[in-house]
Amino acid sequence: MDKRIVVLPLALLAGTTLSGCVAAAIPALAGSAMFGTRVLDRDGKVASAVAAAPTPASVIKPVQVPTLPVMTADTVTPALAPVPVAIIPKAPLPDPAPAWVMPPVSAADPDPAWPLTSGQLSFARFVRYAQTSAIGAKSGADLPSAILSDPIALDGKRRRCAADEQQIALIDLDPAGGIFAPSATPTKQPGLALGLAVLREAGVEIAWLSDLSVIESGAVRTMLEQAGLDPRGEDIISLRRNEADTKQQRRDNLAGITCIIAIAGDERADFDDRYNYLRSSESGEDLEPIIGNGWFLIEQLPGK
Repeated sequence: MDKRIVVLPLALLAGTTLSGCVAAAIPALAGSAMFGTRVLDRDGKVASAVAAAPTPASVIKPVQVPTLPVMTADTVTPALAPVPVAIIPKAPLPDPAPAWVMPPVSAADPDPAWPLTSGQLSFARFVRYAQTSAIGAKSGADLPSAILSDPIALDGKRRRCAADEQQIALIDLDPAGGIFAPSATPTKQPGLALGLAVLREAGVEIAWLSDLSVIESGAVRTMLEQAGLDPRGEDIISLRRNEADTKQQRRDNLAGITCIIAIAGDERADFDDRYNYLRSSESGEDLEPIIGNGWFLIEQLPGK
């Protein structure tokens, strides 16, 4: 058979009905003619088709599954040995902080060669008490506050200070029955200044209390600095904010965030306002033991 007879229809078919890659593939077939299911080579002979030998399928070997024992009613389960439990003895409770016992304050002058006036002596006792209390607090002693625990009772029971509270020594500036008037040219007070420096060295902060209006805080601060009582201007100054603001409220507010360990003033009402409402002196007899043991009567600090 003439090869050209076979190729010609293919070429015509590619030019008329096919396009793209299909048409491009047709000339490649021109080198050999197709007839039915046979392929002719260039000499017109049937090309022998060599079938590739099929790859034998891999044989999967069976895997031996171990036989698990089956629990039956007759199966005896060995008992587990008890696990030893270590018994840890309880640690002993720490001993309670010792109650603070203030050493007695001597009524004699600290140095007979340098006698003090009664006002200076009472201020020296105030300083010594506050300093000793601060030292006791550092050793973990349970300190009593100078503020009464009950807002109404006259039993003399006092609050207790927490271990981490800041100790405060409070000084009332107002004269008995009046209001403090700061001097523009105050006199130096080296003795008082030395005592306050001792307290600051012990970690005690100083607070000044007055019913003077808060508007006068600058004048009070200047007077304390010039008198040497607050040379660095770092002390607390508590003045009246409005007509309803009382000293007792401010004392209690300060005691709520600190520990007031000692109060100094020139009258008993400087320690607690309930002194203003006693019907008789006998009514406050349970408060008297605090005088000299947290409350100290001193001379009025100089003003105008």
